[in-house]
Amino acid sequence: MPATINAVMTMLIEELSEEIPDVLIAELSLACLWADLARIAGEELPRDVAAVLDAPLDLAPVAVPEFTRVNAVPVYAD
Repeated sequence: MPATINAVMTMLIEELSEEIPDVLIAELSLACLWADLARIAGEELPRDVAAVLDAPLDLAPVAVPEFTRVNAVPVYAD
């Protein structure tokens, strides 16, 4: 039977809390989260995720939420 999401997340939080204070409110990249969960599950990390983690920080792609872009927030008139 596969582990539940809650069980895997509990294992992850216990592990990360040894190194990261206030881990539940820490900012983590999705690539880092994916890598840790794949490791805990005993699965191989997908090539695309590994490439992001291996890239120098200034070359790693950074997702920018749509609402942070200029003129991206709709304006509603009454």
